[in-house]
Formats: sequence, C-alpha cells, structure tokens
Amino acid sequence: MNRPFSALHFDYLSLRHAPGGSWQLAVGIEYIAMAAVRSPPKVMPRPGKKQVDVMRAIYDYQSQRDHELAFNEGDLIVVLNKDDPSWWKCRIEDKEGMVPAAYLGENAATVENPLHEAAKRGNIPFMKELLQAGVSINGLDKAGNSPLHWAARGTHCEAVKLLLQYKPVVNVQNKIGDTPLHCAAWAGSEAVVAILLALGDIQVNIRNNQNQLPVDLATKSDAVASLLIQYMSCGNNVFDDAGNDDDED
Repeated sequence: MNRPFSALHFDYLSLRHAPGGSWQLAVGIEYIAMAAVRSPPKVMPRPGKKQVDVMRAIYDYQSQRDHELAFNEGDLIVVLNKDDPSWWKCRIEDKEGMVPAAYLGENAATVENPLHEAAKRGNIPFMKELLQAGVSINGLDKAGNSPLHWAARGTHCEAVKLLLQYKPVVNVQNKIGDTPLHCAAWAGSEAVVAILLALGDIQVNIRNNQNQLPVDLATKSDAVASLLIQYMSCGNNVFDDAGNDDDED
C-alpha cells in the first residue's frame, strides 16, 4: 500500500497482538482498545500551573455536622480551598466537606507534585482523586517530568491509559530531552510503548539531549526495539529535518 501515513490517516494503522505475545503493526481499518484515546487539538496546551495542596492528617477527626468531612490520622487529604483560616474545604476520595484547619496543621507536610508521585507508583485510586480535584495533567516537576513521564518509566499501563483520558501533552521533553516514549522504551515496556504508538500524534523522531531517539534507548527489550523500528519503517515520521536516518549512535 503506497498511501502515505500521517496522524490524519492513523485509522489505517493499527497494532495487533500476535501469537506468542509480541506486538505487530498491521494495515487495516480497525482500532485496538488502547487507541480509543482521541488526539488532542493541533494547538498543544502549555503545561498547567494549577497547584492543589495534598496534606497528611495529623489527627483523627469525626465529623459533627453533615457538611464536615471525617478522616483518620495519616489520611491523604486534597485541600481545595483555604479562604477560611479555620475551616478548609477538602476532598477524600469521592467525598468533599469542611475540615478544621487545626487538625491538618500548618506544620503538616505538603506532598509536592502528588500526581507525579501517584503516577510513579501506579496508584490509580489516588490518581483519579487528584485528577477529579483539578491537579494539572501537564504539571512538571523539578526535572521537567510530567506525570506521563513517570507512569511510562514505571511501566504502569493502567496509569498511562488513565492519564491519556485527560489529553496530556504526549511529546513533552524533560530537562534531559526525554519524552514519555523515551521513558517507556528505556524501561523496556512493550505494552506502554504500544499504547503510546497507538496515539495519532505521537512522535518517534524526537531526539533527547544525547541525540538519542526512543529506539536508541530500547536496549532492555528486543520486542520494544522491533516495535519502534516497524512503526518508523511505515513512514509515519521523518527522522529529522536534515533527512538523516537513525543509524547514528
């Protein structure tokens, strides 16, 4: 088939799970389940700046009124509003309510980049709680990593799929130039690489600060390297603006 491949024609490119557990590229009008995530708009969103405080309770508290929220010592609580210095609006799982500020305490440790930490560990319930509370899907940590970087590096398939439902910037580079696809390739996760390649706007030709493509980092898994090579051989990406291929070290 001589038809050029592009993000606009990605419905003609799918991934099949072949006998033996390997992934193969196939041409045909079909979608795999993981390709259900729709491509974001052409204009890429800038990394979000919204910060939601996550604090650990230092005491037990039993609610006294219907609008209050009960919790136990050690519970992680998403703080939604601190306008009232005595009573904070908070969220625990799917419940919202008012909490005495003194029971959390100004000295209680605030969890930095909570969505990153949850994605790093593949903690799906806490990720859902944070996303529902409005934590930015595109927030960056000090190393420039997004939550998707950490989920991909940790080989957490369900975490990756959950994040993709919120349409993050999938080709964002961290401070060493790695994209989430670089991270998944480095980790040797065939399943996560397959999920990312199923996106219409994924780019396999981005080089990191060491001039490495994702395929260059796929040293832990021959299956991952093969999958990336198959994808690139279909012509979906020009390897670089100079017209060079990926034969360089």
